[in-house]
Amino acid sequence: MSLRGRTMPGLGALAAVVALLGFLSIGMVEAGETQIVFAERGLEELGITAAGRRTRHLTFEHTARRDVTGTPDLMAVETVTVVGGVIFVEQARPRSAEYACPGVDIDPAGTSGQRLTASFPDQRVTGTIYDWELEPLVRFVRSGSDALFTYMGVHGEYHKAFAGNLAGFNLFLLDTFRSLRSPERAHLAVNTQVPGYTAGPGSDRIDEQAAGELTRWMRRSHLMFTDLDVDFVFGPEQGELVVDGDPYWIALDSRRRGPGRITGRFDDAAATLAANPVVFGSGFRLAKYAALFRYLKTDCPLQWRAFRGSVAQHRRELDLYTIPMRRMPYAVR
Repeated sequence: MSLRGRTMPGLGALAAVVALLGFLSIGMVEAGETQIVFAERGLEELGITAAGRRTRHLTFEHTARRDVTGTPDLMAVETVTVVGGVIFVEQARPRSAEYACPGVDIDPAGTSGQRLTASFPDQRVTGTIYDWELEPLVRFVRSGSDALFTYMGVHGEYHKAFAGNLAGFNLFLLDTFRSLRSPERAHLAVNTQVPGYTAGPGSDRIDEQAAGELTRWMRRSHLMFTDLDVDFVFGPEQGELVVDGDPYWIALDSRRRGPGRITGRFDDAAATLAANPVVFGSGFRLAKYAALFRYLKTDCPLQWRAFRGSVAQHRRELDLYTIPMRRMPYAVR
């Protein structure tokens, strides 16, 4: 998949900017899995406190209320009082009828970030999503949840699919970007060489000006990184699976714990990616592929079931990177 959207033409090259990781329960180690090593005092220098023994309430689950038409209400009390973080609710659609319900599969012989394939009537194309993003995202979509991460003033909480892996670590960095020290360098706290995250094109790109622009806008009390009302459209293009549409930031006023209202919006996709192309590159990919996978799950159950089976079949061949729960980011102090 190309990281293209309506506001950032030509950013397909940034799709190669993030790494690989999956989920693993503590104490379990399988082939293809590597435990992340952080730089000495890497988290501390960002201002991050790790969970330590406080792992009991480190996960949560939330699904936004829908009306009779299926439209999600992110301003409902039960959502604005629980989710100050990352929440994706939309479903993609095919660019044309001929592209409906593609067969999606895992090619274990593919290179890192290029294992996902989609078969259309006249061609088979490749999507750009790293193993560390793909495996937990499939489990997330399967769960039926909307919220990936929340931090409501006390500490961060992860959807269980993102607890204990690099995808979850990256969600923490994305949501707390405004509070981190040197946020444009935040991903460099990971000392393990991970293709697309700490190694490869864009991994050492630093743009302090863009990071400053974003963090200044983020000086609001309640933020969400979301895809609400984004029209995700997918189809093949020059050998790639392309999903157009970009997630964005909204600022909320929760009216003293009542229904919320949107008070601001930051939807400059290019500026967001420039602030840290590794951290936000992953966030954009998660939003795009979550929308695509929801489409398969809802409209193409046979293809969705086959895809899930392919991921399970080839799990041992995926490059998965784990983080002990006690080392997962807990809070920014």
